[in-house]
Amino acid sequence: MKHIIITGTSRGIGESLANQFIDPSHHLICISRTVNQGLMARAKELDCHMDYFNYDLTNIGGLDQLCEEIFQRIAVHSSGEAVYLINNAAMLIPVCPIDQLETEQIVENLHLNLLAPMVITSNFLQLTRHMNVDKRILNISSASAKYILPSQSAYSTAKAGLDTFTKCIDIEQKLAAYPAKAAAVYPGMIDTSLQSDIRSVPAELFPYVNEFIQLSEEGKLQSPEYTASKLIKILVSEDFGKTAIVETID
Repeated sequence: MKHIIITGTSRGIGESLANQFIDPSHHLICISRTVNQGLMARAKELDCHMDYFNYDLTNIGGLDQLCEEIFQRIAVHSSGEAVYLINNAAMLIPVCPIDQLETEQIVENLHLNLLAPMVITSNFLQLTRHMNVDKRILNISSASAKYILPSQSAYSTAKAGLDTFTKCIDIEQKLAAYPAKAAAVYPGMIDTSLQSDIRSVPAELFPYVNEFIQLSEEGKLQSPEYTASKLIKILVSEDFGKTAIVETID
């Protein structure tokens, strides 16, 4: 059995990843602020064991306890051959020049996009240290880590930090007795709520908004389902982890 932990499964890529992983041979652990009842119903219908944790990942202080509870559930299914972690949950907003942001907005963005993946990964590695199984960490990053646009300083900084964090994991795990593999992947331009958010920003706050609107109108955005299938292909590949940063899913 594969144990697969996915954050941000209420919609978008996270929902599509969970949907495509539903299988009797998988134990899915889903985490999101809003419970996805459709996922739970489909998992039950297809005889896939799913544990769903209704949790706000910006609450960093409770993540240690959340991870302990998750691994208590995993221990029940001790015959696992693999444990995978997909840090997917993210937020783009606020899209605004840094001098117009409230402190609380910056903190919330960095908590979800960077600190939560770091803390969850730290717990994951601690709690699987003794496990001689296939361990993989997939961090969903963004080309915004590398290609900088105005009014995205919080998001771009968080994703650049996630890339660096992934490189650090890669180096550290090479020294571990039972190492985990890690990679951060740029999934591309996807038709999700993050894209909807950015298209709604006034041009005076984000000068490139019309370009993003045009991409949507011309049908140039990837579907979450397509993106999830490509990400899963990367995750289960024999080459996973050989490159810490994967800049394309094609």
